[in-house]
Amino acid sequence: MDTNENNASGRASYTEDERRELIEEFNSSGLTQAAFCREWNINPKTLARWLRIEREDAEVSFCEVDVQAAPPSPSALKICLPNGIAVQLCIPSLNELGTVVREVAGCLD
Repeated sequence: MDTNENNASGRASYTEDERRELIEEFNSSGLTQAAFCREWNINPKTLARWLRIEREDAEVSFCEVDVQAAPPSPSALKICLPNGIAVQLCIPSLNELGTVVREVAGCLD
């Protein structure tokens, strides 16, 4: 690949395929950007710009998602008393669980 084809302004111009090929070559070369640019006769700022654009294109995009809180699934609370009696309650939320535990604790006084 001839990487120094100059256009009318005297600047080297590269096709999209040539840019991709050079970026792949750089990524697999193990060379620093400066060494790669010297070897391939590329302006270091040009390679840096291509790599920045590639990174930006590869970044993960986020979008806003409306998340509805699902109602908590009922949990079972089993209370076993010393006399062998067991009570099992269906508690739909942690707030209600706290209320039940406080009430039961109050009965132990």
